[in-house]
Amino acid sequence: SLDPDLPGFKRYRALFGSRRVGRLTAPNSIKYAACSVSNFNERDGSITEREFARMEVVARTGCGIVTNQGAYPDTAGYGKAYYRQLSIAEDRFIPGFARIATAIHDAGALALQQVLHAGRYGGIDHDHCLQPSDTPQTLRHFRPPKVMSIGDIEQCIDDHAQAARRACEAGFDGVEVTSFMGYLLSNFLSPFTNTRTDRYGGDIEGRGRFMVELLGAMREAIGENRMLWVRLNGAELMDEHGGNSEQECLEFMRMAERAGVDGISLVVGWHESKRGALGRDVPSDGWLRLATAAKEAVSVPLAFGPRFGDPRMADGALKRGDFDFWEVCRPMLADPLLVHKLARDAVDDIRPCLGG
Repeated sequence: SLDPDLPGFKRYRALFGSRRVGRLTAPNSIKYAACSVSNFNERDGSITEREFARMEVVARTGCGIVTNQGAYPDTAGYGKAYYRQLSIAEDRFIPGFARIATAIHDAGALALQQVLHAGRYGGIDHDHCLQPSDTPQTLRHFRPPKVMSIGDIEQCIDDHAQAARRACEAGFDGVEVTSFMGYLLSNFLSPFTNTRTDRYGGDIEGRGRFMVELLGAMREAIGENRMLWVRLNGAELMDEHGGNSEQECLEFMRMAERAGVDGISLVVGWHESKRGALGRDVPSDGWLRLATAAKEAVSVPLAFGPRFGDPRMADGALKRGDFDFWEVCRPMLADPLLVHKLARDAVDDIRPCLGG
């Protein structure tokens, strides 16, 4: 853990201030975002020594919450987005996750495990993917869709609940489910990929039903003493495909809060978005308005970071109450010592991330 007597603690009080989430307290207000960037795991989803070594570096970044990369929850592997994605679909994987949770705790952070079912972008080992409706792919390298039955939906909800149980049995302080980039959860939320006419489709309440039931099952599996997070779009950037508006995105955040989440992570865009969410052509504070709108819509802690890679700007935004956790991944890839340099008040020594 970092020495609180270092000069950066006084200069950047908001970033280094502790923060309550549910029944737990994070030692500071910096959340390491789940980054599936290593591809170091085995093809069956088990963790390798190389991946564990990478996570030891991540654990020592100094963040108050460290989110492990997304693991798919189903034994059939339809949630699998890439060949070496982690699996949390069976109890045999628990010991590997326990090593990662221990490494994160040993560094003084809260440990959060993300559960990621890729939905429309999954089925990498199959000839099709699973999604709510038969909306064709707009990107040809993804698998053609198969419509999920009610039985498939119920099984998927149980898969997520069991994945959450395994994460907490491994020692994680909580779990996070993601709809980032157009994965399964966002497929149900979006009118573009959800044209169902049963109780899991139709109006905003129907499209949100899968999320509400999913979060409820995960909460029941982990209990009240563990954190439950959800990553939701502040903007999908899918207007040309008939996606959700920003106001609809806010309503899904309200629904998630009512469903009992402890925190919401705000993300931007889908893989199929024609507008870029990141990159040097997007101003550093270009998406901050989404965070301020979300803070007005919900009362649970909000994590934010898209394109917002400057820690000085982040400290100012936290002081204003624009969001509650500065959530970053790419800036930590550019410089894993970012938080340590900030603690020493050596901001000019930080290697900047150009993309955000």
